Amino acid sequence: MKSPLASINLIVKDGEKYIRDCLMSVQNLNFDDYEVLVFDNNSGDKTLEIVAKEFPKIKFIRFEKNYGLGGGFNKSLQYTSSKYVVLLCVDVLLTPDFLKEAVKVLDRNLDVGVLQPKVLHWDFENGKLTDVIDTTGFEIFKSRRLINRGHGEKDAGQYNDGEIFSYEGACPVFRRQALEESKNPKSFPGDSSLSPIEYEYLDEDFEWYADDIDLGWRMRILGWKSYFSHRTIAYHDRQTTKRLKKNAMDFISLRKTVPARKKMLDFQNQRLTMLKNEYTKIFLMDFFRFAFREVQLIFYFLFFERTSLAGIIGFFRLFSKMLKKRKWIMERKKYPTSEMAKWFK
Repeated sequence: MKSPLASINLIVKDGEKYIRDCLMSVQNLNFDDYEVLVFDNNSGDKTLEIVAKEFPKIKFIRFEKNYGLGGGFNKSLQYTSSKYVVLLCVDVLLTPDFLKEAVKVLDRNLDVGVLQPKVLHWDFENGKLTDVIDTTGFEIFKSRRLINRGHGEKDAGQYNDGEIFSYEGACPVFRRQALEESKNPKSFPGDSSLSPIEYEYLDEDFEWYADDIDLGWRMRILGWKSYFSHRTIAYHDRQTTKRLKKNAMDFISLRKTVPARKKMLDFQNQRLTMLKNEYTKIFLMDFFRFAFREVQLIFYFLFFERTSLAGIIGFFRLFSKMLKKRKWIMERKKYPTSEMAKWFK
């Protein structure tokens, strides 16, 4: 039997709040050649019951434990062989032309490994789809600060189609070939009982947060682009955010809206991502900008957010393992240093 051109892999854990709306949007796509699969990370709510009763034609796979978004997506790829794969989060709505526009761009641009949709804000509590931008992908600065480009801006068509530094993880559309060429070893000899031939696409050591940035950065190093498409549109009910601060008080107020564990993993995993993917020459050129911001963050953590200091311990706990992954990536790099440097603003 011929595999569909695209598969939508919905990874969910306790998604009863959103799953009806999400799956209804997925079923209403103006595209014929696709399949939908729901992968459940051992939910304890009514997610399974809702899917079974209200969406009986959708294939449902229940994992025996919670593998997280990254591990769940990695496992989900064993169940499909489509040319294109959408990694879908349950708090996202797809517009009817989402897949049609995404496939059009990917078919036309063979060096694009992952497509970033224009994601607008879904005000779930008030039942509204807004014209406020959630994300058009990640930007990175010389200080190594990362932001969701356009977040909070009113959409006026100000972002055109084109290459971006990295995709954001709410609903990216991947080229399977790029995923296969960008996966890295999950384990190395002496690390565990795992065989060194087992691989991962999203880094499961990250547990949560920044695995999208890590994969997008790695894909670029290995020769695949992240690309923004303004006609590929989705809506996202984001609970936390990343954007440029207006001032110091704004930074503090923003941080207070983010769960403590997420803030800790934010700090830890961004630095693990750098350890894996940085070109040494570029990092040294930007070192003083990075160090200045790093010192500011450490002082802030000491006085206002001590729970985030645990990210330093986590970073060093995974340090040697990330160095092995870095070695694997750098031995295969295709993207020139001069071009990579242009992405740091």
